[in-house]
Amino acid sequence: MNSNTNMRSNQPLSEITGKPAQVWGNILIPAKGQMTVKVTGDTLQATVKTYLEKRDTWIRIQNIDSVETQETPIYALLGSGASCIFFALGLLAHSFLGGLIIIGLGVALIVYAIINKNRYLAIHSHRNSMIIFMNKPPEVYQQFAMGALPLSRKLNTPSSMQTKPAQNSVQIN
Repeated sequence: MNSNTNMRSNQPLSEITGKPAQVWGNILIPAKGQMTVKVTGDTLQATVKTYLEKRDTWIRIQNIDSVETQETPIYALLGSGASCIFFALGLLAHSFLGGLIIIGLGVALIVYAIINKNRYLAIHSHRNSMIIFMNKPPEVYQQFAMGALPLSRKLNTPSSMQTKPAQNSVQIN
């Protein structure tokens, strides 16, 4: 059984799922809903389903520029924790115990934001990006990406180079 599992893990995945990304300023945050990215022929198809809508996006695999995985802290909690600490520093003069409790809350928010990072996979093309937040181990998404990149290279290689051996150069007199 173990060898069968290893055999499957070496094969490229044709589909991944996770949460869609929402842009808020310059920050990506996980949005509500479910996102599926799958290889269909020579395209990547992303389907985003939320409570009220469904959106499909297709990117030609030949147009993939890069694929990246990234881990980021939860910036909203970092900001909230820092705000709590600054608020508590002003409160210390009036209520020492209340100030210490709020400082503790701020530190807890900052630690939680750093430990529980958001992880996502971004697939960039000439004009579009597909960003999916991971809800499975990062290795699953890396396996998908490592299958999409060789497929992109294969589709971008001219067919004459794939099938014909190198021709001898012709000399012109």
